[in-house]
Amino acid sequence: MRTLKSSVLAACYLIVVVGTASAEENRRTALSTTPNQGVREAATRAVRLIDRTSASFLTMRECFTCHGQTFSAMVLRDARKVGIEIDETNFKRQYERAFEALGGTRVDTIGYALWALDIGQHAPNDKTEAMVEYLLNYQKDLGTWKPTVDRPPAEASSFTTSYVALRGLNRYGNAKQREAIAKRATAVEQWLESANAVDTEDQVFRLRLAHELKLPSDKVDRFVQKLLSEQDPAGGWVQKRGMKPDAYATGSVLVALHEAGGLSDQHSAWLRGLDYLLQAQKPDGSWHVESRAKPLQEYFDSGFPHGKDQFISAFATGWATEALLMSLAQERR
Repeated sequence: MRTLKSSVLAACYLIVVVGTASAEENRRTALSTTPNQGVREAATRAVRLIDRTSASFLTMRECFTCHGQTFSAMVLRDARKVGIEIDETNFKRQYERAFEALGGTRVDTIGYALWALDIGQHAPNDKTEAMVEYLLNYQKDLGTWKPTVDRPPAEASSFTTSYVALRGLNRYGNAKQREAIAKRATAVEQWLESANAVDTEDQVFRLRLAHELKLPSDKVDRFVQKLLSEQDPAGGWVQKRGMKPDAYATGSVLVALHEAGGLSDQHSAWLRGLDYLLQAQKPDGSWHVESRAKPLQEYFDSGFPHGKDQFISAFATGWATEALLMSLAQERR
């Protein structure tokens, strides 16, 4: 009797385990093979919000902002690639606003400005040459680049600042500047050997730097595995220890893992991260992330949701939307 009872219990347990595993497998299959209508709908909502609010921002401020222009241009470019309609005039205005950064003193802003111009495939000219020259001479004795402000997470990491600066140099440096660019790249590579990444922003841009520097694949993979190991059980990533997962950290990690780490958008970690983003998106198409940076300017409403959290939320929405668009790009391959 005991043997029969044990057999029945074991069979029931097996059914539960197999059933649970099958449900999880079905969920992953739905995410990976549809790529799926839910992802497209979520991406479309986000793109429409970014298109509308980025156009509005240009009428309110004459300055260039990385969360406003670089990420808007990136999203609009990649939305067009997967068949989501965008305002082409607004797309051009977003990356051309980057020239407003000329004459500025914040290396992060100039690096992001060159990134925006590269997104728009803007040809090098005397203005981009001047931007490159400024980056080359900024903190020249240091070799790497340090942030000029302390506004976490996006403007508080030497990894981020060094990446956007080096990326700009590599894309827009001319023949006369190549020797100086090579020296700065060597200094960054040497620094990267022992630099300590203390939070997710550091890790994301450490991986991006390794890819930009074309480091050996084993080093790149080590940074990839470190990021994968820190995925939250809910599927997202946190900005730093003690915080909850959010769309800024999760979106930036997924995009870096895919672009710089070669992670497939069919990988289980990617699918879990994507699922987290889908669950966290607001009905208006945005992702809300609470700000932890001290404001540098008087608050104004840019038209993006979430009040005084709107700038970091716009950053987060840009990263998260990019991850969704990368999944949709699978349909076109």
